[in-house]
Amino acid sequence: MRSSPKQPHRFKRLTVIGGLAAALSFGTVSAAAGGVQVQGPPGPDLTAAAPAATSTLLPDYDSEIVGQFDSVNSVNHIRHLAVDIGPRLNGTPQEREGAEYIGGVLKSYGFEVTLQSWGPVSTKRVAKVTSSDADLPGGPNWQMAASTSGKFTGDTGVKGQVVDAKTGQSDAEFPADTAGNIVLMDYSTTAAVRNTAVANAVSHGAIAVILAYPTGNSAPPSFTLTTPQPEIPVIGGGSAHNTWIRDLLAKGPLTLTIATNEYVTPMGTNVIGIRHAVGDPTGTTAPIVMVGAHIDSVLGAPGAHDDASGNGVSLEIARTLSRYPLDKELRIGGFGGEEGGLLGAKAYVNTLTAEEKARFVGEWQMDMVGTPYEPARLWALTPDGQSNYVVQEAYNAAARFGFDGLRNCRLGQSDHQAFFDAGIPSSLFIWLDYRPPASPAVCGPTGGTYVTEPQYHRPTDTMDNISPERLQTTLDVVGGAVAHNALNAVTVSAISDAGQPLVGAPVRADCGNGPRNLGTTGADGRLKAVFPHVKCDFTVTVEGAVATERRVSISGDQAVKVTVDVTKPTISLTRPTDGAVYTLGKDTDASYRCKDNLSGVATCVGTVRDGRRLDTSTVGFHEFTVNAADRAGNTADQKVTYQVVYRWHAYFPETMNGKAGSAVPIKFSLDGYHGTGVFAPGYPASQQVTCDTGKPTGAAEPIRNPGHSGVSYKDGQYNYVWKTDKSWSHTCRRLQLKLDDGSSHFTTIRLK
Repeated sequence: MRSSPKQPHRFKRLTVIGGLAAALSFGTVSAAAGGVQVQGPPGPDLTAAAPAATSTLLPDYDSEIVGQFDSVNSVNHIRHLAVDIGPRLNGTPQEREGAEYIGGVLKSYGFEVTLQSWGPVSTKRVAKVTSSDADLPGGPNWQMAASTSGKFTGDTGVKGQVVDAKTGQSDAEFPADTAGNIVLMDYSTTAAVRNTAVANAVSHGAIAVILAYPTGNSAPPSFTLTTPQPEIPVIGGGSAHNTWIRDLLAKGPLTLTIATNEYVTPMGTNVIGIRHAVGDPTGTTAPIVMVGAHIDSVLGAPGAHDDASGNGVSLEIARTLSRYPLDKELRIGGFGGEEGGLLGAKAYVNTLTAEEKARFVGEWQMDMVGTPYEPARLWALTPDGQSNYVVQEAYNAAARFGFDGLRNCRLGQSDHQAFFDAGIPSSLFIWLDYRPPASPAVCGPTGGTYVTEPQYHRPTDTMDNISPERLQTTLDVVGGAVAHNALNAVTVSAISDAGQPLVGAPVRADCGNGPRNLGTTGADGRLKAVFPHVKCDFTVTVEGAVATERRVSISGDQAVKVTVDVTKPTISLTRPTDGAVYTLGKDTDASYRCKDNLSGVATCVGTVRDGRRLDTSTVGFHEFTVNAADRAGNTADQKVTYQVVYRWHAYFPETMNGKAGSAVPIKFSLDGYHGTGVFAPGYPASQQVTCDTGKPTGAAEPIRNPGHSGVSYKDGQYNYVWKTDKSWSHTCRRLQLKLDDGSSHFTTIRLK
């Protein structure tokens, strides 16, 4: 992040995570012009749209992609930029090397990569300091300021052991072996003191001089001398360099190589990676989603946090999204010269045509996105302090994954400003101790102040200034927002066959690798989700009814309507009807139909198949059921009862006369012998009735069959002897013969 002279920098001590680079085990990365080589697990299959099919429900694409972000990969990239390359001052070969590394990684992910040169920029005078016999803290490549008062050695440099001459103000402070070695002395803010120190070192035969701040927390100083020393390099180191060198000297001899270079009006470098949309291979029509970070660091700072961290997150977003076919154009930007005034971003934006600018969905700029500095929090900062589409999408991503620590306010000072000025929605995402204005002031008009971590713009901005946990949060929030916008926005509408929205309906999608849980519809019967360029089956379930819209081609933002058949199928049962009566053994066929007007009939099953014979083989009551189901899962059933009876023939009249106490023979046939137990339990029975109307005057009573009364069978007919009672004299009695087939037969007798 570019510093501002208007913002106070207040520093306090901080205990940081020690030895991160040594504690974490990563694959090694080597860079060369034109590409990178990564050792470690093989990369993803770039043709794969998602993980392999699984027996469990897959998550929605938002969750799936965020689940693949891994800050370990980001730390790996940060380490290469900050440690293997080191400080990347604008206009120096190291800035270019950083761009080439980022470009090589993007190429390996399938991006079309362009290195942009722009400028020229101001002349840079730098010293590269390395060691052949010591592990330099924050190294192996230190950067210090090369004074115009000294010699520019070129890349060969000078090599020698380091001696400590303290302030360098007297001969007594110079060791006896100063000649032929590199002299370390305290940097003084007084020009005369500096001039004396360097002149004394030269007189003692020094081959190079390092003036480094002895106290405080200072960056390497640039300075001139009253008396130039054109024969040796003279360089300025930060306070951390002073401490580190003296700590190393306390352990034994230290050899350094110092190479000083003057890069006169050099060119700055941007790297732009583009992954074209599936249907727009030339990049002329598809919406553009862009992620940015700056490559350069300030003089002397390895820039692990500022801003290798932003590039580490950008590259991890690129790696993950490269696994999915997209209908939006994804751009990854690494901008040089941010620290010098947002130079690279401005140069890039100036190359955009009006048509390109109009295609931008937004630009998510990351700068300093992973410090362990405890007061720092994640902020989304805009030049006008107002929330915009990019900010809101970050809030939405944070909400999806349960992070409530994002805040927004006002700040420029990073590359998002260039996009903002061009009318492109943009925001700076940063972990910073930002302090909003006190009420009643608000962020928009006034903005707040901020305090940076002690390592900001210092040689101590090393891997110890990186928090994998905060990088992961940034990936989830910013990467989640970028991924959400790089995918296609799909609105699934679930409606009933009557045209009503279906609320709370579970929605799933299968895009070729298994069912994916999208969630449930809202109060309007809709659900919004995101998808890559795929074909999917969308399934909605409502109270057991299932509807699937198959082979929907997702290519761009669109709507999908799924109509759910919630109406049960209808059943038309014409035979048997409820209460139908059939004689025993009658040849009668079942007849029924099932119908469904939307999804169609899946099954229509009766007690017997349609057109097949009903069961009339036994007498009594029979149930007949038809069960129907449609293809949506709705079910219906219809149940009727029919009766099977004997073929009855009576050989007695409906009314007769008799004498009380006598036996009355009752004869009937059932079309064959069916055993003597043809009566229903409790029958035959008789009851008294009025002789003129036949109305019962008492309860029916089972007949006890006294004497020889009872049922017998002979010559094709049943005989039943009804023994009347003498006490029935001058009454009328009704005899009921109820059979085990459920039928009842009657005769009435007038008794004398």
